[in-house]
Amino acid sequence: MKNNGENCIVFFKKQGQSGNDYGLKDEDFVLIIMTDFQKEMITKYGKDKICIDGTHGLNSYDFNLYSVLVVDEHKNGIPVAFCFSNKSSEDVFRIYFSAIRNAVGIIETTTFMTDDAPAFYNAWSYVMGTVKNVLLCAWHVTRNWHQNLNKIKNPEKRKIVNKALKAEKEELCLETFSKLMKKFIQELLNDSDTCEFGKYFQQNYAKRPEKWAYCYRKGLGINTNMYLESLHKKN
Repeated sequence: MKNNGENCIVFFKKQGQSGNDYGLKDEDFVLIIMTDFQKEMITKYGKDKICIDGTHGLNSYDFNLYSVLVVDEHKNGIPVAFCFSNKSSEDVFRIYFSAIRNAVGIIETTTFMTDDAPAFYNAWSYVMGTVKNVLLCAWHVTRNWHQNLNKIKNPEKRKIVNKALKAEKEELCLETFSKLMKKFIQELLNDSDTCEFGKYFQQNYAKRPEKWAYCYRKGLGINTNMYLESLHKKN
């Protein structure tokens, strides 16, 4: 890229360098990469939807990778920016999105999809402006559910609950979803084996189904989690 005259480094702060200008500590590391192709892709497709993904523990230095993706007309997820950092905070994400804005201008997107860390959207809205549809990535939601299903000690009931969760998430009729949700929570809370998981689900997800249920995503062209899931499989 250097030989071709392309500078894909849009922001770099090395460890040991003063970070006062950016609200960082001297030991913090931030490297943000955008190629010319990626700049072209976010300009072309970023108005429709933006997906953010964080991957942790990639190496012995415990640096994190944060990827911004767009989706093309063939429903393919395209990474359009990468950020490596030892820090996971809204300050870093503001630097990240500001570097993107400086490279291609403000991206006004219709849908913003991320994991359950509010710092991503807080930083995006601060830099780029608010977004009409803010959704949770189905891949991360499912992963969180699976990690908490161990609250159910009975393996058969765990399988039944897991199957019910999938049905809840993928139900496209809002009326049917509401009925399923009410019955599902009642059954969870009324069974001593599933009560603990029921409380977790009620507290973290039942109160905001518009963030993760497919019935609230109709017309957005993002009913599935295939963009981020395919990225994880490649990694």
